[in-house]
Amino acid sequence: MALINVAAREIHCKLVYYGPGMCGKTTNLQYIHTQVPRDAKGELLSIATETERTLFFDFLPLDLGKVRGFQTRFHLYTVPGQVLYERTRVAVLNGGRRRCLRRRFTTR
Repeated sequence: MALINVAAREIHCKLVYYGPGMCGKTTNLQYIHTQVPRDAKGELLSIATETERTLFFDFLPLDLGKVRGFQTRFHLYTVPGQVLYERTRVAVLNGGRRRCLRRRFTTR
């Protein structure tokens, strides 16, 4: 999902990795973190359990710089795939979707 702020000339893209437990979602974010230049990334935030499994979410902010005059940022998330963490997953997924849906329904 992308949020575009024309007045501020910013684009924020939210990308959420979702899948079954132990399928490599966090590993994928860790790999991206090691490959992206230091000045284009923020700190990788990972909240894990004692067994190193994602408890709430992982988050990696990336700054792509300017694209056609817009400051472009990616917000990469992973959410746990286990049924036990369904509410956590829904909270992360709805973070931006709710604003998008609200805008879509109020413009009619």
